Amino acid sequence: MTSNDRAGPLVPPHLGLRIWWLARSAAASRLNSGRSRDAVVVAGLAMMLCLGGCQLFRSQGPVPKGVAEARELSQRGMNAMERGDLPTAESLLLQAVKVCPSDIEARRQYAETLWQRGQRDAALSNMEKVQSLAPDDAQIGCRVGEMYLALGKLDDARQTADDVLDLAPDESRAWALRGRAEVATGDLDRALADFHRALENAHDDRQLLVETAELYRRMNRPQRALSTLTALCETYGPGEEPQQVLYLKGLALAALSRHDEAADAFALALEHGSASPELLYRLGEAALAAGRAGDAERAVSQALAMDPGHEPSRALKGRVEVAMGRAAGPGFRVQ
Repeated sequence: MTSNDRAGPLVPPHLGLRIWWLARSAAASRLNSGRSRDAVVVAGLAMMLCLGGCQLFRSQGPVPKGVAEARELSQRGMNAMERGDLPTAESLLLQAVKVCPSDIEARRQYAETLWQRGQRDAALSNMEKVQSLAPDDAQIGCRVGEMYLALGKLDDARQTADDVLDLAPDESRAWALRGRAEVATGDLDRALADFHRALENAHDDRQLLVETAELYRRMNRPQRALSTLTALCETYGPGEEPQQVLYLKGLALAALSRHDEAADAFALALEHGSASPELLYRLGEAALAAGRAGDAERAVSQALAMDPGHEPSRALKGRVEVAMGRAAGPGFRVQ
């Protein structure tokens, strides 16, 4: 019984019955006067008052105290997340979930906080609960699948993607999820087809374009990889391309024997992020293949200065020495 029920009806039953009786009498007296319709309406209203009590006039009332408290805790928790204070966010969101276990947003945010804090099994369990509360929400389903994928539960990730696609056949996030699960299982052809389905409705999704280009590279299709990366670069302003994109573009150009362009791409990648032995090695290799031995020597020297044990750079160092006419003898030592 609700608080409004306990408060009793707005019109006491005995008064309602009295009104109904008077109205009925009025209706009977007016039958011969041609106004019976109005009297019957009055009688009907009286009966509703009698039988319905407070329910006829009862307002919706304020938000239940528990729901209001959960919302307030949830908002404070999300504010803490935005500040990067994950321990406080976790504590507040957990309180919100306890106050109102069916609050979808509070539980979802709680699961994400657990995920960020490395408590991934607990995060997944809570997100599965969110999915059970909102089984037709495609975005929640995709997030559950992404958690499965990150935890190596590939069959679950693939099945979740299929379930979402049954609900929303054009959901690009689900197509991408299924493609990533297939990449993880080595089914590259099906993964590529799923990536293309995802790109139909998310053609400017940068992460997806990067993954598609990398997949083409793994499948030894450098021209398609280069085309995909060119499309990706067009989504950035001049000079804003990330280092990873320029690195992948250099790999595609090198695979097409366009070594001079590849060296330029690797050199540009160095300007867009931190140097690494691998990137410097790729620059040196492309520069040497393009006949730019001096550039190759500088690149490989920097690579070995960062990591004297980097084997590809050590081997390249000897090839550069030969190309420059200073072949390394038996006593050659890397400085």
